[in-house]
Amino acid sequence: MADDQPAQIDPPAPPPPSLDHPHTPSIPSPLNPDTSAAKAIRPFKPPPREQREKRDTLKKRESTASGRADTPTMSNKRKAPSAAGRASAPSPMRYAIEPPKLAAYEAPKDTVFMSHEPLPFLTPDGERELRRPIDRAENKRGYRYSHAIADPLFPHKQHYRSTSPSPHAPHLSFEDADKWMHFSSDGLLTTNEKGWRTARANVCVREGTLYYEVRIMRGVPLENSPAASDISGPQPHVRVGWARREAPLDAPVGFDGYSYGITDIRFETMHRSRSGKFFHPKPAKKGTKKSAAAKQEVQYVNLDDHVREGDVLGLEIQLPSLSLHQKIINGIYNPAVDIGDGFGEAPASYPSSKSAAKILEPGTETYDVIRDRIPVPYKGNTYFEVMDHIPTKPMESYADRTISLAGANSSNHHASSGLPNAILANSPLRTPPNPNHPEPSLRTLPHSAIRVYKNGLLIGTAFENLLAFLPPASSPGKTAGAREGFDDAAVGYFPAVSCFWGGMAEVNFGETADGFWAPPAHLATYPSCGSRGVKREPADRSLAGDADADAVEGGGQGWNPGRVPRAVGERYREQIAEDVLWDIVDEAEFFVQDGGYEGRVGAGAKVVGAGQAVARGVVGSVEE
Repeated sequence: MADDQPAQIDPPAPPPPSLDHPHTPSIPSPLNPDTSAAKAIRPFKPPPREQREKRDTLKKRESTASGRADTPTMSNKRKAPSAAGRASAPSPMRYAIEPPKLAAYEAPKDTVFMSHEPLPFLTPDGERELRRPIDRAENKRGYRYSHAIADPLFPHKQHYRSTSPSPHAPHLSFEDADKWMHFSSDGLLTTNEKGWRTARANVCVREGTLYYEVRIMRGVPLENSPAASDISGPQPHVRVGWARREAPLDAPVGFDGYSYGITDIRFETMHRSRSGKFFHPKPAKKGTKKSAAAKQEVQYVNLDDHVREGDVLGLEIQLPSLSLHQKIINGIYNPAVDIGDGFGEAPASYPSSKSAAKILEPGTETYDVIRDRIPVPYKGNTYFEVMDHIPTKPMESYADRTISLAGANSSNHHASSGLPNAILANSPLRTPPNPNHPEPSLRTLPHSAIRVYKNGLLIGTAFENLLAFLPPASSPGKTAGAREGFDDAAVGYFPAVSCFWGGMAEVNFGETADGFWAPPAHLATYPSCGSRGVKREPADRSLAGDADADAVEGGGQGWNPGRVPRAVGERYREQIAEDVLWDIVDEAEFFVQDGGYEGRVGAGAKVVGAGQAVARGVVGSVEE
């Protein structure tokens, strides 16, 4: 039986070892592994996983689902338009919203106020009460709100246009203020019971010279008064100045680079949370040619006093023309050529004939005003929601207290700042702010300054060479639907008042019956800055400026509103006219986009003659 079983076959012998080394073992072991197999076999790498889509949290989805339909009709992700694309700026965005309800056609409701508890806030004389506005859309970081109303005359722009509730006058804005600020019913008085909080006005300064006043109602007490001797706990304080939209509302004016402030204690200037002194520019010597690039000598003013209760502070801001501002933003400013402030230069100066077409210098073309606004209902009113401007990284570096600008343009800047060279090499502050800075947000405006008056007397110049604000110096956040590089006609410097621990102030924009309280001598001659009813001509021809005097003698434009000081309150009426104008322009633009008459723009026009037409709507053309 054993002979019938098949013979067992031995397994094949392993291959001979490699002859790379004479002492390589024939059988590998943990101490003597076979290195030839490791060279041929590599570990398998799985394919990369597909990126998972990020979704909002449940809390965020619930908060947005019950609100409004805020999905724009355009793509959420879009690149900022180039310089060439902004010259032919697109129209404002139209959002997918529901048709307005009947309540949207009603006038906006008056602001609702709530008294302070347990004790009301009263003025020192006890006649007026300051209350906190409630049930209104307040501006927050990244979002800005203004009142809107539905109008059947604007069907192509989804029936909504700009409006405003009472009081119909320049005042401190109830929406553009911190939620803890208290106001009088006319919006001219303000106070705050907590730490530093700020309120901005509803008027914006973009060019020219404008002036407003602030009276300290409660702050540093008078000398030898009972309140001055009874000092226990925090004392009330007030700061005043000018602020841009990016300046925070939960901090005092002068906190960062977006605002310029004046303190009541020690009466100092404040910018980037750094105090400074007032100064007087020294007159240039005879025989020397004035140049915008030349450094002007100054004489500092030493003050040893505070701004006390009852004092009136006057703040005057001077800005160059928007045409010069545009040159700086576009990077074509030449200090050797652009010597003036831009107001005396007519755009049509190249052709001498009055009938010749106006020629704008390259780079000074004004961009269209583009307002990307979505109407949203809130608390019985309708508001326009706008993607607001936010601080940029260069401006955050500019406000950094660890970086010194004293030697920014010198070789020892790194040593004087106390920071490593690697940090400053990547910082935008390798050079101090100037009109030709590589970063648009750090470019300054020549012929710009802020002057301060106390009880009608000039104290000195607080700041000069203010920072530029036109886009792209100001830019919105990188949120869904935000587009960069567009001017919405509300970019500039706003009057701002900050209060601390019960500090109270009253503003005067020149719209009262008696005008300003203590106007300076060169401002009192104008009706908007002094008594009303006076003919708008300066009593002294020296007040008008050289360019204005030359224009009058040569039969030119005469009075120039860019150089003549005016009250800030005049900007309120100008802003209303600008809002009406741009609402009509937007309606006409959307009318064209929607096809005009019968699918063709101007197809329904009635021809009355060669080259003439009577349009049936906003846009008309000759039908050939």
